[in-house]
Order: sequence, then structure tokens, then C-alpha cells
Amino acid sequence: MSAKAIAQADTRAIVSVRRRFEPAAKKAVREVYSVRAGDLVGRFQIRSGADKGGEFLSLHASTRKLPLISFGGRWGGVKTAGATAQIQLGARRTYNSAFIATVNGQRRLLVRQFSRDSVAPSGRDPRNKLRILTGPSAFQMVMGEDDAIAARLSRQMNEYRRSELIRQLQLARKRKR
Repeated sequence: MSAKAIAQADTRAIVSVRRRFEPAAKKAVREVYSVRAGDLVGRFQIRSGADKGGEFLSLHASTRKLPLISFGGRWGGVKTAGATAQIQLGARRTYNSAFIATVNGQRRLLVRQFSRDSVAPSGRDPRNKLRILTGPSAFQMVMGEDDAIAARLSRQMNEYRRSELIRQLQLARKRKR
């Protein structure tokens, strides 16, 4: 095969890996965190480049935190201790004094602000009345605990690139005949 055919097969393999990178990242995150795939839309960018070592692909994840309601937020009403959310699968947590309300047309999990130096007998802070609760960002989820998700995703994409390059080279060989 010519050098041009090998370079074209390599380029096609990288394009194929680039196309599968974001869905693989979403799947890897959803195996650990209880977030919907739709809530992760627009939170990842796949960038490519080249350096003296060759071409590379990188995953850039947003550092903007997701609203806590995206992690299965629930509220049982005013008689409950607070709202609940499940950030990691199997670990539902209750957030005291939290409730679900509509803010700017979107459902959010809110909590009342309390202050130690408040003059009110209830302890509520009169200036900062409500605070929107947030969960981890896409970046924090990909990095996870001890970079486990990032390392697994990196291995998976390298393995896929290797198999895709072999497939593209076989297709190029067939085209030549």
C-alpha cells in the first residue's frame, strides 16, 4: 500500500474514534452516576491536534455544575425533612430543608439559607433567602474517584482506535485490488 493510503486509513480511524468518544464518555459516567444522558448534552467537546508525538484526541468536559434535580431529585412535600437526590448510583441522600420549586421556568432543588449571625429567631438569613443546590460537573464526574473513569475511557478509546485502524487498512487493501 502507498503512504497516502495508510495516511488516509489513519485519518479515517481518528474520525471514527472522534465520533464515538462523546457517547462513550456519557456511558462511562452513567455507569457510576445517576444522571440522564440528555442532561450531559453539550457538556463535552472532543478536540484533536498534533504534536511531535503524532495526532491526538482530547476530551474537554464542562466544569459548570449540574443542578441537583438532574440526579433524580425528589421532594415529598412540606411534611418531609427535605428533598432527596442520588448523585452516585445506590447512594440516595436527604438534603435538609430542601424543596423543589420552579425558578426561571425550570424545576430546581432549592434550600433555605441559614446564617449563624442572623437576627431572626429562626436563623434564616434575610439577604440570601434561597440557594440552588448543585451536583458535580461533567469534569468532576469524568475524573471521578482516582481518575478511574478517565483511565478506563482512555484505554477503551485507544483499543477502539487500534481495531478501527486495522479495519481501515483492510478496507484500503481491498480497494486497491
